[in-house]
Amino acid sequence: MDQERSHSRRMLGMALAAQTCSTLPVFLLGSLSPFLMADLGLNPFNLGIGIAIFYAASALGSLVLAPMSDKGGVWKITHKSLVALIGANAVIALGSMHWSIVFALMFVAGVANGCIQPATNVIVSRFVPSQRQGFAFGLKQCAIPVATLIGGVAVPVIGLTVGWRIAFGLAAVLTACVMLLAPRKGTLVAPTNTSAAKYLPRNALICLTIMSAFGAGSANAMAAFLVPSIVAAGHSAAAAGITMAGGSILSIAVRIGLGSVADRYNLPLLRLVAILFAGGAAAYLIFAVGGDLSVIVGATMLAFGMGWGWSGITILAIARASVGSVGAATGVTQAGVFAGAVIGPVAFGWLAHAYSYEAAWQMLAAIALLAAAMAFASSRIIRRGQGTATSAAKAHDRDVN
Repeated sequence: MDQERSHSRRMLGMALAAQTCSTLPVFLLGSLSPFLMADLGLNPFNLGIGIAIFYAASALGSLVLAPMSDKGGVWKITHKSLVALIGANAVIALGSMHWSIVFALMFVAGVANGCIQPATNVIVSRFVPSQRQGFAFGLKQCAIPVATLIGGVAVPVIGLTVGWRIAFGLAAVLTACVMLLAPRKGTLVAPTNTSAAKYLPRNALICLTIMSAFGAGSANAMAAFLVPSIVAAGHSAAAAGITMAGGSILSIAVRIGLGSVADRYNLPLLRLVAILFAGGAAAYLIFAVGGDLSVIVGATMLAFGMGWGWSGITILAIARASVGSVGAATGVTQAGVFAGAVIGPVAFGWLAHAYSYEAAWQMLAAIALLAAAMAFASSRIIRRGQGTATSAAKAHDRDVN
């Protein structure tokens, strides 16, 4: 039992580490953007395009390769993806290049990210006991705020001292360490009997994918443009980076905390997700209004805690409703996440450049509310489907007896 528990913890740790490495490039690009803009001649719209390229490539990787995870190839996919990430980070760190080359390397990193995300969901669903999966998915999804935390800390610690290229070099080194520790031979996960897999209702999967697109569009644009937005409001880059790091820490705590509570109590997970999106929308409206640094810090905590605290329990809800097909289901919803992460930053960057940051934050508030509506709708569809299945089972028992 102790050996199995230790093995489960190791697999969860590797999933967290791999997912952190896979998202680190795009958040370094966002948090260090004031320095990249100066060196590479970027403007907010160009930055949004670069972030969009990463997530468009992620959607491609997720849709094409996610079903392979259900068949047992999780570590093979993860290892090859980590190699690609090492190469992309290293070339950015070592090269003196035009911004278009950086964006091409973001495409490579994005494909790797799209492969790793569903694979790590399968790892958790297979290796972690069901009564602990809420905590496990919450912890695994902390990879993204951990990456933003690293990106935020990188602003005063690295960007203002030794330069942004060193940050990408350190990301390459970190990813190489994870690759060396990750299992490489064989498939440590037993193949699933796909004929016995449980699938989400199609309408629910569509609603969840749309919800994921809206939610990720708002949250990723927030994380990518928070630092430049705070700087544009007249505050220092160091203060902006520290504020972002603080929000990331809160998001980590919320994801783990909500997952742990979901393990103990039978929560209406997707309805809770709807509430979190509504809280995020309120934070974005505060950003639009503006204020002194204390107001911005408070709104940042709300944005990261609620507007970005939904992903762990969302995946838990999907995993509970799609036993045996977690990779395929989350591959589709993850594609929605990536699609939103393409459109959100591009739209935000365009609005900020053409109009104002105020208009961009108002747009994020609107799409966060749309995400809340989709979360509530998907909850109703799943609950209705479960009720129909229960009634059919009871009718079958009556016929048999």
